[in-house]
Amino acid sequence: MNGIRSQDRSMKPPIMDERNRLASLYKMGILDTDPQEMFDRVTDLCAEIFDCPVALISLLDDERQWFLSSTGVEIRETPREYSFCDHTIACGGSLLVANALEDERFANNPFVTAGPRMRSYMGRSLQNTDGAIIGSLCVIDPRPDRFSVAGLAKLSRFASVVEDLLRCHVNAVQTASLNTYLEETAVELQKSNRLLAQTEKIANIGSWEVNLETRQFMMSDQAYAIFGLSPETRLSVDQAVSYYADEDQSVVRNAVAKASEQGRSFTYEASLKSGDGLFKRIRGMGEFIRGEQNASDRIVGVLKDISEAHLARIALQRSADYDSLTNLYNRRTFDRILAERIDNHRQSGEGLIVLLMDLNGFKDINDTFGHQAGDEVLRQLSARISASIPPNAIAARWGGDEFAIIAPLGVSAVQATEIGEAILEKLASEIEICGRKMNINATCGMAMTGDFSTGKELISRADLALYHGKEREPGCVHSYEPTLDLSNHLRHEAMTTVRSALDENRIYAGYQPIVELSSNRLVGLEALMRLKTRTGTNLTANQVMPAIQDPILSREISDRMLAFLCQDLADLRAAQPTLKYISINATEADLLSRDFASKILKSLETADICPPNVTLEVTETMLMVNDTTTVQNVLNCLQAAGVRIALDDFGTGFSSLSHLRDFPIDIVKIDGSFIKSICAEHQTRLIVQALIAMAKNLKIAIVAEGIETEEQRGLLMQMGCDYGQGFLIGRVANMSETQSLRFGKHTAIGQRVQAA
Repeated sequence: MNGIRSQDRSMKPPIMDERNRLASLYKMGILDTDPQEMFDRVTDLCAEIFDCPVALISLLDDERQWFLSSTGVEIRETPREYSFCDHTIACGGSLLVANALEDERFANNPFVTAGPRMRSYMGRSLQNTDGAIIGSLCVIDPRPDRFSVAGLAKLSRFASVVEDLLRCHVNAVQTASLNTYLEETAVELQKSNRLLAQTEKIANIGSWEVNLETRQFMMSDQAYAIFGLSPETRLSVDQAVSYYADEDQSVVRNAVAKASEQGRSFTYEASLKSGDGLFKRIRGMGEFIRGEQNASDRIVGVLKDISEAHLARIALQRSADYDSLTNLYNRRTFDRILAERIDNHRQSGEGLIVLLMDLNGFKDINDTFGHQAGDEVLRQLSARISASIPPNAIAARWGGDEFAIIAPLGVSAVQATEIGEAILEKLASEIEICGRKMNINATCGMAMTGDFSTGKELISRADLALYHGKEREPGCVHSYEPTLDLSNHLRHEAMTTVRSALDENRIYAGYQPIVELSSNRLVGLEALMRLKTRTGTNLTANQVMPAIQDPILSREISDRMLAFLCQDLADLRAAQPTLKYISINATEADLLSRDFASKILKSLETADICPPNVTLEVTETMLMVNDTTTVQNVLNCLQAAGVRIALDDFGTGFSSLSHLRDFPIDIVKIDGSFIKSICAEHQTRLIVQALIAMAKNLKIAIVAEGIETEEQRGLLMQMGCDYGQGFLIGRVANMSETQSLRFGKHTAIGQRVQAA
């Protein structure tokens, strides 16, 4: 039969029925299984009873008929298109063929014309339990007219037996599959239980259950571990509760009682003294479970050891309230306590006094010995403050090297002054830093509640007293006085003047020449801010310095000066061919702004200006801020792009030499105070000469500021100073005046330009 092909294929059942039939067949899982003796006995018996050579149990797959059992045939399958059983299925029940050679359906079938030369066929369909016809039981004979209708009825009884055997086979397969599933489920359950136990152990979570009818209490192994007990130990609910701290036992009992009475879930936190003597913090959760059918109501829950998280939360709370370096309250906590004390003051009418203290010269310590030594100083002095304040007083680190104290409610101004003086005396005691002993002192500002009502106003007045006290008499306690508001008023007035000038475009750039001293050739211009008032008066930056020191206004002024530089540089270079650069001054706020460098470089790129044509001037005080890393990053970025960095007022700072080492400096500008006395004071001449020599050795350009006389200019040239600026060379001039200036050997030194 194998390998025979036919030109025509017999009709198949409708496609939807065929899909269902095939699905039913595949579900049995019997195709392509090994021969089974119980089916072979049926085909052997059919061949014997019907006296024929071939008997088959044929299952009809999609493209083949597969023999579950066969007698008289060696092969296991044939193409479905040649199958007589296909027609049996199509008939829906049974099929009897007397002589296939004379039947037009089969006359050309290769199994009839060749091979086994089938003539007689009798088949009865086989149904699955769901009614789907999956195949047939058939007998075949090469002789015609071998089977009858009576024989078909007998074959049907054998087919029923096959169907019963198929059901038994399916049941056996399902039973084996179920057993396998149960075995696998048991294995997975064991794995899950082990995984649950491991998870509980890793997460430090234990489970528990209370049977509300029997009061039986069960806990997981990890729950016993949390209690510090062996799993062999058996506890009642009351015994388990007794391990909790006395003050927490009622919380746990009430939670369980409400859950059992009202069906509520619950959560609690409590302290536990475990059986191994350790104190732990526990979070417990429970839920009421109503029993179904004959089961009892239960409460099930979990326990988690949150000791580490609890301690971390306490530490976090402390870190939120305290300054980590000094162990004093931080500023946020101080503000909160001050607000509470002000409320108490309003209710009681008792006086409330705040003291602010600032260490004198602390930045010098940082610069000389480093920040680690500075931190140690702050720790030691903070401890002295804590030990010096009276009961009910509050001390906090206000910021940097500043401290704030709230005196006890009701103390007088005299008593508060005594408190401040006692603290200052303790702070002034000798302290050892890096093996060296030295004295550090502080200044104190004090303010008392008055008609104002906020802590901000109280702190502001104490700060004002401190600010003026540091200028007049450092190291003492200074009380706020209304007259101090005058200087504050002047500051606000200066800020208003600058703000209105910015808004009304009355800020402009004045330019002061920088020349090569030997040739009087112009090499640079320093751009300086000038302000024209509404009345037409010109003001310098020094005249509105309180406003310049404001970080917000200073940034806006810097932006405006940068815009003037970008706008004027091309015209100035056209008028002054020897001009190499224009310098602009940075403020402390600029250098602490992380986008300052990118803003400058972007502006220069937009204006098509090469960075080497610009110099940024910084003062030594700007380099002494706490955040030197940011300043270094800003200056390094600008220098890498080509902008030159000039150190202004050189020689007046506390650690000028260290600045040359730690920051990228291309130019130093000797402060005018040295130049002013260079001709009269021998000591000053030596200092200036040393500065010039040092700069040359470091390959740093040097500019002398404040040159006012020919004698000063001549002496500087003898010392080797190459560049200078000052009134002798040229005063600050506006844009048009600067364009008209003339420089060079044929231009008289000391030309005068009307000051802008």
